[in-house]
Amino acid sequence: MDIPDARCHVGDVFGIETELVVPCFAQPTEHVPTPDPSYRFDRDTTLAILAGFAHNRRVLIQGFHGTGKTSHIEQVAARLNWPCLRINLDSQVSRVDLVGKDAVVLRDGKQVTEFRPGILTWALQHPTALVFDEYDAGRHERRRLLIVLSDGSPHDESTLRNNPPDLLERHLRTVIQWIEQHPRIELLAIGMGHDVSRFYRRATAIASADGLGETLITCLRELFDP
Repeated sequence: MDIPDARCHVGDVFGIETELVVPCFAQPTEHVPTPDPSYRFDRDTTLAILAGFAHNRRVLIQGFHGTGKTSHIEQVAARLNWPCLRINLDSQVSRVDLVGKDAVVLRDGKQVTEFRPGILTWALQHPTALVFDEYDAGRHERRRLLIVLSDGSPHDESTLRNNPPDLLERHLRTVIQWIEQHPRIELLAIGMGHDVSRFYRRATAIASADGLGETLITCLRELFDP
């Protein structure tokens, strides 16, 4: 993992009267924003952002749309040579974008499953300023329902050839256990043509996809009117 290899004296770089010193990088990388030489920094906002860099803390910046909140963070990061990634919460951001996904790749003439990290996973492994833009557009549901439609146990030939035979099942059980213990997520599984109750605490089964609609309505009715 890369770590900051230099220190920035805020008074010298930003022209702000302060003794604050912030960790930074000596050289920029591809994820460092392009500095705007004509940018003028608001003192209080800049010090708040820099305090986040200095102490590895979250910083909330609010203001009217189009007033330059994101640009301010990017220009601070540009002066520090600090990587900066923006996640726009009012767009269609998926779990795959944030966490990542498994991809089948060819290695040494064999097909293997390789994890391709998403934005959050990558950021956890590298010092990064993560900007969650349009934060008020984020969803704040009190209750979340996750319905899994399953047509069988997890199975992938290339994964099974290169790993212990119970790897996928153990991973599935670990994920299910974490979700079922989450206080704000209700998990329901529907097995199509097979029984999934050995994996899921709340599960039902249907003979074919023809009965899916009616089963979904019944399950939702039970969830909302227990």
